[in-house]
Amino acid sequence: MVYIAGTGSYLPQSIISNKDLFDATHLTSEYIEKITGIRERRKASPEEATSDLATRAALSALDSAGLQAKDIDLVILSTTAPDMPFPATACIVQKNLHINKAAAFDINASCSGFLYALNIAETFIRNGKADTALVIASEIKSRFVDPEDKETAILFGDGAGAVVLRGTKSPFSQGRLGGFSERNIICTRLFSDGRNWKWIHLPAGGSRMPATSSTVASGLHTMEMDGGKVYRAAVTTLQQMISDILKECSLRVEDINTFVFHQANLRIIRQVQKRLGIIEDQVLLTLPFYGNTSSASIPITLDYAVREGRIKNGDMVLMASFGGGLTWGASIISW
Repeated sequence: MVYIAGTGSYLPQSIISNKDLFDATHLTSEYIEKITGIRERRKASPEEATSDLATRAALSALDSAGLQAKDIDLVILSTTAPDMPFPATACIVQKNLHINKAAAFDINASCSGFLYALNIAETFIRNGKADTALVIASEIKSRFVDPEDKETAILFGDGAGAVVLRGTKSPFSQGRLGGFSERNIICTRLFSDGRNWKWIHLPAGGSRMPATSSTVASGLHTMEMDGGKVYRAAVTTLQQMISDILKECSLRVEDINTFVFHQANLRIIRQVQKRLGIIEDQVLLTLPFYGNTSSASIPITLDYAVREGRIKNGDMVLMASFGGGLTWGASIISW
């Protein structure tokens, strides 16, 4: 079995309220909260890069697990906002943490990236290719949104979350979250459909449209999103995926104590709840205070829940996400 030995997160200190966005978007605080569920979000300082946020979250997860950086032999980092195109931001985090003997690489599966990274790390451990993995999702979305774009400027925030994964054959370490007999990953399912990649994308800066003075002047280095199409697809896809994974695991909605959704938009979460009969007490929210932190939102919310005692030993936890690519995924953990 593969289990979560520790969780961690890091949020930048700077808080951007809905009121702070009015001059650029001309949207009131009340309207933004009504259509998104967001009251405020965090913004990285000019001195902070994605690797810095990731390093802080990783240290938090290691401390939670009662482990040291030298115990890690695999680092996987999910991000859509790397420090630079190459090398991998995971390698910079590896350097920051002084992890000398480990494989380290990035993945980009947009908002579903954490679940992708988690499943890759789980597979490494199950196949005996790693003993202890550090799985991180770190995002600085604020540098890739047009502050005047009403679809994206009001949604996204910066932050990082992390977990430490171990196999049951690893030397036992009692971490602060309990013993290794709990927090087992039961089932993970991942999906993608590239036909609608344009629904959420960042046009310029890659090999198809390299950065030039013209692309910068045209605003092609900020995110573009068709919010209506994403909303409709997210609701129907999440509903079907959750139904399917529960059936596969012989579970019912009422068997899940806690649902940790990607914190994209409160309307999406509430619609999925309504369609599946999920009660409000089963759903964790950090969206009002941190906004949409893309792939980092699930590990940030998971860490918050653990530290606040919202997830307890014996609970069944279902994590689910939908994002650009299009990508989506779900994972069930017996806590």
